[in-house]
Amino acid sequence: MKPNRNIKEVNVPGPFFYNAKRLNAIILGADPSNFSDKGKRTILTKAFGIGDGDARYFQGILANLKEIGLNLEDIYVDNLIQKYLNSETSKNIDWTRLAKQNITECLGRLDKIDERRRLPVFITAEAIFAVISSSNKKAVYYYTNPDSIPVSPADNELRRPIIPLYRHLKYSLQNPAWNNYRFKIIELLKKG
Repeated sequence: MKPNRNIKEVNVPGPFFYNAKRLNAIILGADPSNFSDKGKRTILTKAFGIGDGDARYFQGILANLKEIGLNLEDIYVDNLIQKYLNSETSKNIDWTRLAKQNITECLGRLDKIDERRRLPVFITAEAIFAVISSSNKKAVYYYTNPDSIPVSPADNELRRPIIPLYRHLKYSLQNPAWNNYRFKIIELLKKG
């Protein structure tokens, strides 16, 4: 089998969590690929660089989590693809294919921390949602139709409740336009 030239073999950032017995949600990113150090790759030790002293990758997600009553102690954070790729998600023409190849591995990691598949998975980017879900709806549909969440485990490859919680500033839960969406997520989390 030929090596995949799209994957850069360097230390893979592991998942982040404090206590696997106390988790209330899973946060899923696309992959750790980034070129944010003046065009050079920043190597991360954990998903989204949590704990590396550089909050830029996770600050938008963390702000959204605070809006729904979650903090770092409540979450398991990982990437669909754990390895670095040679280009960032939005610029990578092979990303969808590679992501589909990584679903089974990702599912295995998630099953280790949530074998009953009860925890909701917050998806941080539309590219991830397009790969794991049978829905072709865009983010704005879910944000403007809160009763459409969570996406049923039967309708996604991760076999868990899925909730779009995108990191893009446009989808910040601090925006009053998304109040109903925020309230719906809070309601779902309370039901557990």
